[in-house]
Amino acid sequence: MSDVFSPQNFWDAFAAITAIAALIISMISFKQSRKTSHYTELDRMYFDLLKIALERPHVNYPNADRTDAQKLEYEIYAYMVWNFLETIYDRCERDKPLWDTWLPALKAENGLHGHWLSEPQNQCKFKPAFCEFISSQHFTRQG
Repeated sequence: MSDVFSPQNFWDAFAAITAIAALIISMISFKQSRKTSHYTELDRMYFDLLKIALERPHVNYPNADRTDAQKLEYEIYAYMVWNFLETIYDRCERDKPLWDTWLPALKAENGLHGHWLSEPQNQCKFKPAFCEFISSQHFTRQG
């Protein structure tokens, strides 16, 4: 019975508890770091899109009269926007605070470029689940 309470058993138990605590802290830290990384990356991506729109304002006006070159720019820009929005959908799906942060951008860009995604030749460029989510307009009632 004295072996149960030996100093060696105490230190072994202490080491095991310390290792478990370190693992838990590491997992929490990793999760927080990942969340921050997702926000930072999304923020950078959106900044780049807004910068393009600032340099080429016609891309923010879906029904604008355009030259052939500007039509191509709009098509490419709308595709970039929807790729970004799908990234929001993918990364924020299970993270309510992050979702709440990016929902206004999703709503705003859908308002500008929603018609582009509604065209069948563009829907095939994205996951069906994402297209169904957008077409359901459920997110417009959130937030």
